[in-house]
Amino acid sequence: MIINRKYRMCIVLFLFLSMTSIFTFPTAAQACKCVKSDAVLENKSSSDAVFEGTATSVKESTLSAFRSGGKTIKASFQVNEVWKGQVTPSIEVLTAENEDSCGFAFKEGERYLVFATATGKSLEASCSATVLHSEASGHYELLGSGSLPPQPASADHTAAKSDSVPFIVPIGTAAAIAIAIVLFRKRKQAKSRT
Repeated sequence: MIINRKYRMCIVLFLFLSMTSIFTFPTAAQACKCVKSDAVLENKSSSDAVFEGTATSVKESTLSAFRSGGKTIKASFQVNEVWKGQVTPSIEVLTAENEDSCGFAFKEGERYLVFATATGKSLEASCSATVLHSEASGHYELLGSGSLPPQPASADHTAAKSDSVPFIVPIGTAAAIAIAIVLFRKRKQAKSRT
């Protein structure tokens, strides 16, 4: 009878440990679940930057792992049009390596309508409403016309400005000397009359 009691106690203990391990040990990682809105203006409102551009480079970033735990991907864009945010003509956006990690699978050479959020000094497309340009015609109608990204000063304009600086300094110096001479002579004439 004693053996049966020990045997029953072992079975109960085994069942208890088995059930506990099922509920306490993590199971396989689950895919990211993004709640995306189809409302374009709502997505614009919740984003820090909205722009249309072509992905010029898509590569793994040296930054630490994305917050979802996967690799971080850096997509560089040549921007064509801007609807929101401080977007420069060339800009980088970070994302997770795949959609299972809440990322966006950018492809080099493709055009996108990008909805991004600011995370420190970076822009991030994570669980965003980003979409291929070819699939975004209705989006553009709702967004209306955007603006061009600020363009850097052209080399000719910059060169013209820098070429004129050397001439301004001597002309200004000559004018200052001429004024000083005129004032000196007037003062000298005023003293000689007294």
